[in-house]
Amino acid sequence: MTKMGERDINGQNFNVHREQSVARMLMSAQEIAELNVIGTDIAGFTIIAHAIDAAAKIPVDDVASSQVLLVELRQDDPASMQRLVSLCEDVPNGRIIALVRDPSIAVVRLLMRNGLTDVLTLPLMRDELEQVLHQIRDSMQEEAVADHQLGKVVAIIPSVGGVGVTTLVTQAGALQAHRDEDLSREACIIDLDLQFGNAATYLGLNPSLTVADMIEAGPRLDRDMLLAACAKGPLGVRVVAAPPDIMPLEAVSTDQIFNLVDLAAREFRTVFLDLPCNWTNWSLSLIGRTDLIILVIELTVASLRQARRQLNLLASQGLQKVPVMIVANRVQKRLFRTISLADAEQALKHPVHYSIENDFPLLCTAQDQGVLIGDIKSKSKVAKDLVTMLEGCDEMLGRSE
Repeated sequence: MTKMGERDINGQNFNVHREQSVARMLMSAQEIAELNVIGTDIAGFTIIAHAIDAAAKIPVDDVASSQVLLVELRQDDPASMQRLVSLCEDVPNGRIIALVRDPSIAVVRLLMRNGLTDVLTLPLMRDELEQVLHQIRDSMQEEAVADHQLGKVVAIIPSVGGVGVTTLVTQAGALQAHRDEDLSREACIIDLDLQFGNAATYLGLNPSLTVADMIEAGPRLDRDMLLAACAKGPLGVRVVAAPPDIMPLEAVSTDQIFNLVDLAAREFRTVFLDLPCNWTNWSLSLIGRTDLIILVIELTVASLRQARRQLNLLASQGLQKVPVMIVANRVQKRLFRTISLADAEQALKHPVHYSIENDFPLLCTAQDQGVLIGDIKSKSKVAKDLVTMLEGCDEMLGRSE
């Protein structure tokens, strides 16, 4: 039997959250009682109802966690009307639908002039709701295509602790920023190792804002706050640092992390995620949001065994569609190597795509001084291996140079 707080070997106790669109209904309990669409999926939206009086203040969290808001309006109640008008002003680009009994033409015109998406008549009919949500879904997809290309999100995970993930993500992130310097968008590293993250330290940075501030901001998190937290490191790489104090891994929600990563993907061409060694519901869910996983191994029995378990876990959670690049770090010269790359591939039943040569003194010196390896040794095999790996990332991400 699995003990409290443990995971069974197949990962069946994980609760993997997958992104979904929410259409939230803010209606009185009486109106909700007449609905037959609660908890169902319509046009790709999950329908959730929140019982609230038609003139009561709308909770901020309801606005932040919903792609569509369906708000009851009593057209003969000035407070109810003002609430809806204020909501349109506060969320100018929101998709807000008014739910009104016997709406007059004057009220409909007034609402539409204030930026409302649509007006539906109560009692709400499923086919009318479905038609409107289909139109909104089509509009969202068109906007996603018309908007600038979202950045690619790359998660770097360790087979076991101590395989050098943070060193790789910081060095590779800075090199990627340099490779992207002629483009209009930059590279960013988000250190999500909430307990032992050191990405900022390895790059000689000491930012005042960290991931903890992003999490604490909740629905107030926006582009300006993200950019304020992005310290500028070597070669222009941006870094959102791990919290200064150790945080419980489960102290954050999946939605909070998704919001942070989505903001970063809108702003940067490449977003590298330094994830904790231990799996949580939010970190496993985040894997489903990424465009590429880099699984870092060493050529040791322990590392290969755990890497195989990592691959099994991803498959058991239905995440095998996310491409996985396996990188062997700290690879010794062949003379001193007891396990070969071919041995590793046989053990993992998966290709080992790239290897990074072992130059432990060089890497230790670089991270202790908070600089890049190129600042210490202009031409190194490690730097060359990292560039080769990044070229492979571009290929797996479908980027054309």
